[in-house]
Amino acid sequence: MTLDRLIADGEGMHEELGREYYVTGSGLKSDPEFQDIYDRHPFIASDEALALAQASGSLPLLEWIVDVRVGRAVAPAEERQLVWEQQAEVEVNGDKVSYLRAPIELSNSPDRDYRRALDISRAKTGAAGLNEIRMQRFQLEHSMVEELSMGQYVDALSRLSGIDLDELGVSCTLFLDRTADMYEDCLEQMAKRRLGLELGRLQRADAGWLFRADRFDHAFPSERLVETAARQMAEMGLDHTVSGRVRFDTEEREGKQPRAFCVPVQVPQEVYLVLRPRGGHSDYRTFWHELGHAMHFASVETGLPFEARWLGDASVTEGFAMLWDHLTVNDHWLSRYTDLSDKEAGELAFELAVAELFMARRYAAKLNYELELHRSDFTSMASRYAGLLGAATLFRYPKDDFLLDVDPAFYAARYLRAWQFEAAVATTLTEECDEDWYRNPKAGAVVQDLMQRGQRDPADKLAVEVTREPLTFAYVTERLEKQLA
Repeated sequence: MTLDRLIADGEGMHEELGREYYVTGSGLKSDPEFQDIYDRHPFIASDEALALAQASGSLPLLEWIVDVRVGRAVAPAEERQLVWEQQAEVEVNGDKVSYLRAPIELSNSPDRDYRRALDISRAKTGAAGLNEIRMQRFQLEHSMVEELSMGQYVDALSRLSGIDLDELGVSCTLFLDRTADMYEDCLEQMAKRRLGLELGRLQRADAGWLFRADRFDHAFPSERLVETAARQMAEMGLDHTVSGRVRFDTEEREGKQPRAFCVPVQVPQEVYLVLRPRGGHSDYRTFWHELGHAMHFASVETGLPFEARWLGDASVTEGFAMLWDHLTVNDHWLSRYTDLSDKEAGELAFELAVAELFMARRYAAKLNYELELHRSDFTSMASRYAGLLGAATLFRYPKDDFLLDVDPAFYAARYLRAWQFEAAVATTLTEECDEDWYRNPKAGAVVQDLMQRGQRDPADKLAVEVTREPLTFAYVTERLEKQLA
């Protein structure tokens, strides 16, 4: 087997996996077959393939082969989790709610007692059904990665990704320290006005409703979601479907995952954007986020190598997703593309900025928690999870989520670098194309040029190219300070 044959086989496997992920994640199919797909491509997970990737000198290829080896091994656990989630129900006050529906109910219910009961039941039900699966998955992943003689799990992931995870964790701690007072002051304002609660009484069940901004729902009708995206992208000189390559799945469907996602089946020819509507502004922001992913994958130059089209630093595609979704928290954007008055747009923008700071601080704490988790035995971290997430967000977190609220392979690090990358690019676009760059074809051309490169370059290299400065939380913090002043 040659490296070219390995790559060709890999592209075929990714197409099959992407299509399977789309139909199962969107609720069109209930029985996932990921293991069968991996079994049809056994060479990619072989020692010979690993040796080819190591000999190539390409870090993205090596990281990919390791991901495939791990993915193949944990596929049975992933399938069991998907099936359990689709079938599980949460009991609350004598009624039953689909486990996958629970996050939507938590965001939409003004009844605090109901939310608290639902979240407690959801967390306990999830822990009882999934904790053993999750723990076995993590343990298997650790053993496979550590067999590569690249160090312990955290060190090996740092080497494979090219991201110094511990250094990023230190940056997260500094970010949390710098924004602590601002966050506490702004959250206190919102909690009193929206919930009538002091900070010390907030629980995680309150977060979705606190940031729901339901009184502005009239300005975000679901039937105008795609239409508004088409209008705004056209003003930037861009096609939201990228010549029909992006396909939208935004209808309500039983079995559809509550967390929106974008899945490339063929890069760049076939990309799916999947959203399970919740209502209001959150649907718009989520849609714009996934649209950033979708347009990025669909814009990649066809002739680029496999590594640039499929692999590389996912901080880049997350960065484009955030570049788009952050438009929907801009008061000028809100005034232009919705029916909100300037006053309403300003009020909503403030609430959204607080929600943005909440999420950034949550992910900063999440990374530091996961660094500790993956250096532990996985059995004694529940209190630490609740402590770190609670201190960062000022919401009391349920201990039962200590294994459920963990993304594979430190994906939280990609989100955090994406925040840094997005803020740097947005600052540059504002300086060069003014505050309303989101309707400027000049800005569209700049973004299109960056997107068509795929993930050929990591986020830190692109940031230096765009801003001549390394990735940092400085741009993120400065923007939030301005929005929340």
